[in-house]
Amino acid sequence: MNKPILPHKLPGKEAHLKLAPEPRVITLIKEQTPPATAKESAVLVLLTPPTASNTGVPDSLLDRDLLLIKRNTYHGVHSGQIAFPGGKCEDYDLDYTATACREAFEELGIKRENLEIIGGLSKLYVPPSNFTIYPILALNKGGVVFTPDPREVAGFMQVPLKLFDPANAQRCRVQAGPYEWVHAPGYIIDGNTIWGATAMIIAELYQVADLAMLNTSLNNP
Repeated sequence: MNKPILPHKLPGKEAHLKLAPEPRVITLIKEQTPPATAKESAVLVLLTPPTASNTGVPDSLLDRDLLLIKRNTYHGVHSGQIAFPGGKCEDYDLDYTATACREAFEELGIKRENLEIIGGLSKLYVPPSNFTIYPILALNKGGVVFTPDPREVAGFMQVPLKLFDPANAQRCRVQAGPYEWVHAPGYIIDGNTIWGATAMIIAELYQVADLAMLNTSLNNP
């Protein structure tokens, strides 16, 4: 397939709201910009050829798998959650892409030279941790080998992107803190609940991928 091009105007908040936890919906609607005190982070949103087939390079983004990690258990608001590889921006990172690629290498051994960077999805502010996340979309060019660092992650999974159709989302009761439970739309896959910022980023990714497939079909009747 040709290199995908992100739309000039991303869905952003429109997509994020579809998978936002119930307590977050109102604040997200009102929110214009993240607070000045917010810290910055970047994550790698990596699409890989499907693991369930040997048909070669898929024709569309929706035919690919999405890479996700399971965080280690620690004392923090995102302990044990399903997420994207990524983390805090450091002063020595040249840009958000550099942060996402560095973190992906540290957590899973992914080398940047094996990635085709497509571009950035919409940033997303996460109030519980006071981080603004910058998602970087990339494709596996081939040769990516996953070697999880047990100090960084508990494991990883590759999930067909098609499973993340918002129509498949369920209403889940999830733990948002040591003593706090909330209701949130999400996906339950192999016993793992995918919700919160991760699901919100996936909602935009799915909409962008769906639009890319539509544009392809319109341009090739």
